[in-house]
Amino acid sequence: MHVPTLPTNAPLHFEQVHLSALLNTINTTNRYLDSPHIKMADSIFSRKRDLIYLIFFLTHLPVMLAFDLTAYYPINIQPLWMNDLRNWFVATYGDRFFYNPPAWFSTLTFLELVYHLPLTLWAIPALLRNDPRIPLALLVFGMETSITTLVCLAEMWSWEELRPEQRGLSGLGGMYGGYLALGIFMTLDCYARLDQWIAKQKGLEPVTKKKL
Repeated sequence: MHVPTLPTNAPLHFEQVHLSALLNTINTTNRYLDSPHIKMADSIFSRKRDLIYLIFFLTHLPVMLAFDLTAYYPINIQPLWMNDLRNWFVATYGDRFFYNPPAWFSTLTFLELVYHLPLTLWAIPALLRNDPRIPLALLVFGMETSITTLVCLAEMWSWEELRPEQRGLSGLGGMYGGYLALGIFMTLDCYARLDQWIAKQKGLEPVTKKKL
């Protein structure tokens, strides 16, 4: 009985095909690892500025929900402790915005509801995954926050009834001043990131020479 045999070059041909497939797999994997989607996975702890922003948004969210935006809650679902917290804050710091606000302040509160709250809910997971849209989103947020906080700070300084400790760094001056400082830093940082990225893409000289 005749038993067919493989050509002598058959094993070599099989190994060549196998090696070629393996090399293609390695090349595909390398391209994937070099892609922006993988680079986005950098740990938040290795991105110090983004970590600061993440901590800010993690604290900003409960402050909005438990304090700033409580006026939008129906009375029948608003916990008593929210009203107690606001009364304590007004008695301690004398913040007129929460008991006798100027007419324009309701616009800023509404802006916080329709802009700050949705952006915060987006920014927290986006910062964790290093979303490439973060610099653009936080540039706008930083600019808006800086302008509105500066207006509030100027208004607060005109309140003559405030005691020195309420007006100073241990009081409203420190609260609004710190918020303003973070907004300005965020604006400059995100502008620098975008400037350097655009310059790299277009072969231009970046306006911002160094990272913050």
